[in-house]
Parts: sequence; C-alpha cells; structure tokens
Amino acid sequence: MLKYTIREPADGEISRCINVLYSAFGRAPPEDIKEEEKNWKALIKCEIGKFLLSEDKGKIFGIGGVFTFEKVSSFGYMAVLQECRGRGVGTEIFRNLLEIANKMNSETMILYASQLGEPIYKKFGFNRRFYGVMYQLPIQPPELGFADKEIKILNTVPDWVLVLDKKTMGFDRYNYLKMRIKLGARILTIENEGYGLLANKRLGPLIATNLEAALQIINKSITLGADHMIIARHKYLPKRIFELFNLTELENRASVKMILGNEINEKLDLLYAIGTFAKG
Repeated sequence: MLKYTIREPADGEISRCINVLYSAFGRAPPEDIKEEEKNWKALIKCEIGKFLLSEDKGKIFGIGGVFTFEKVSSFGYMAVLQECRGRGVGTEIFRNLLEIANKMNSETMILYASQLGEPIYKKFGFNRRFYGVMYQLPIQPPELGFADKEIKILNTVPDWVLVLDKKTMGFDRYNYLKMRIKLGARILTIENEGYGLLANKRLGPLIATNLEAALQIINKSITLGADHMIIARHKYLPKRIFELFNLTELENRASVKMILGNEINEKLDLLYAIGTFAKG
C-alpha cells in the first residue's frame, strides 16, 4: 500500500511540484521554469490559489490547486506521476481541495478535466459543459477583409475590461488579472469591444463583444509573438475563426469544462479563448 502525506508545499518545493506536473503528462518542464514558479508563488501571495502535494519520505508524486474568486472555486494543476496512479492519490488530493473550497463558502466549483480525470470528477457530481482545446497559431496573420480598429497595449486593467470580464465569466477576476499584468502579461484592447492577455506566447483569455474585435486581437497577438491559444469550443463559437486561421490542434491538449453547484450567470457568446485549463 502506498503511504503518503497530503500538505501544502513549502516555498522551496514549488519548482519540484511544477516538474511533477509536467512529468505526469509526459512533457518536459518549461525552459523558463523560474517564471512558472513566480506565477505559482504570486497566486499564493495574492490569496487566489492554494496548492496541495502528496509526498512520502521527501518524494513528491502528486499535486493539485484550488483558486477562489468570490463564491466560485476553480480547480487545476491536478497531476499524479504515472507509477503512482490507480491508488486513489489524485482522488484524495481533490477531496482535500474540495474541503478548502467549502471552507471558503464556495457555491460553485469549476474545473477543466483531462480524459483521465473526467470519470473521477463525475463521481463527485461534476457535469460537463464544453471543451477547451489548445491550438497552434499560424506564423503569419491572415488578411481579415475589414478595416482595422485601434488596438492598445496596456499595462493596467481599465474599468471597462473588468466589467466585460465579469459579465462574461460570471464572477470578478480583478485580482487575478492585476496579478497577470504585474507578472509581465500584456493586455491587448479594442476599447469597449474586447481584450486579450498575451504571456509566454499564449493568447488568453480572449473576450470580445463581436467577432471582428476578436479576430483583430488574434492577429495582433500573432505579430507580437503569440503561437498558441486555448479556444473555448462551445456552441456559440463562430466557425469563421477556423475558416480564417490555419489552426493546428495540439495533441493531448484538450480538456472538458465541468461544473458543480450553483449555475454561473456567464456569457459564453463573448468568450473566445481561456487563459489556462486551471483558472479559465
């Protein structure tokens, strides 16, 4: 029987947790792992996120995180090393994360589940909503066939972006967006019409009141070095995006959004791309 302890990571263990996350999915850790470590520590410092790890005799083999926004908790970074799967480790980590969310009086729980994790979350009562799929962007932006509007690159979050983001997501993410900007993300905006965050070559979230604004922000992000985005594949997503952009679906980079508890008053028709599989 596998014996282990579940606890919060110490400050010096964050980089090891990140390595476990990537190893569990058969991927090499990012070259800029220090940047990823800064993101995790910022989430903890801003009291947005809490992480848990499973370990035995100093070996970390499982991790998970919960991120709280008002009455909504989002779960992510769930991973267990392959040699330790099938023994209830992931389920136990998730059970502990749910307890944290309940203590925060969360009324709604959301997550993005891998094919491997979906059956586990169904047992807890989660229901699927839509897929988030990671696509590689083309190297060159296409011609859009309509007049460009002014795109501003900002280093602060304007009030209209906060209003639009909350209207779309159904909850307030001000502290999260502010943290992303502080850590170097660029915010691309068409005033009162849409915005996208660009960091580490990823565009997302991308939220817009109309398709033209969304397409222009995608094009601008490509010129600034974006090479991938996680598209929200819900029923409102315009097919025009796939007609205009030569998008390549990245293998094993799709997750299904699942929800438990009270429904969120969200506007999916404004949501084109999510920022991460962990925090939407």
